[in-house]
Amino acid sequence: MNWTLRSLLAAGLLSVCVVASAMSATVSNQRADAERKAEQAIADEAQLVTELANFLAAETAAVRSAIDDAPRLKPAKPTASVVTAEDALADLAKFDLTSLTMAKLDGEERTCLAQAIYYEARSEPRIGQLAVADVVLNRVANRLYPNTICGVVFQGSERRTGCQFSFTCDGAMQARLNQRKWKASEDLAGVILAGLYAPVSRNATHYHASYVTPYWAEKLTPTATVGTHKFYKFPSRRTVSAAPAAM
Repeated sequence: MNWTLRSLLAAGLLSVCVVASAMSATVSNQRADAERKAEQAIADEAQLVTELANFLAAETAAVRSAIDDAPRLKPAKPTASVVTAEDALADLAKFDLTSLTMAKLDGEERTCLAQAIYYEARSEPRIGQLAVADVVLNRVANRLYPNTICGVVFQGSERRTGCQFSFTCDGAMQARLNQRKWKASEDLAGVILAGLYAPVSRNATHYHASYVTPYWAEKLTPTATVGTHKFYKFPSRRTVSAAPAAM
């Protein structure tokens, strides 16, 4: 009887050791996989930062060169001398007021882009904010979406569901602004509209937070992961033809 009990005990201990080894190997594999994914994410973001830095460096050099080559302007005349020498009322009558309308429209577009940056990515690093803004501009250029920044950002906001950017219909805009981050968003929107930005999202028209998986994600082509957002674009014909047949 003692021998039988000893045999059973030994077999039980052996089984426990086998299970423990298997669990340890699984945990090790999961940890290694997580480390590989983290390293890849860091490498991808580093590449995007490098691309952006190179682009901005080239743009800065071009602007400096244009300024250096530009002719020197004469000092402006004092307002009093202009009014005295010329008929100010005649000038006012001829003034094209449409320029003021265009300036107002530009201001509205900048505000709408700043709102997208602020409400969607204000806690993201600068490159994450650029990627969100890039999606807005890519939609403006896409015939499937409105052709203005405000039209894209507030598309569907008149409905309780169906808004393209959730902050436009979930009440987020009623909260008090963080003035420092809002000013940063406005400044960044102005820089972007001036043309000083790089396509860091790689032509993406969609994105979502990394902790959710929307139904449409599997239908689109991933382009980049920047900060806490994953970016996608519409699949090309080549992508569709290479995809496996649906089961």
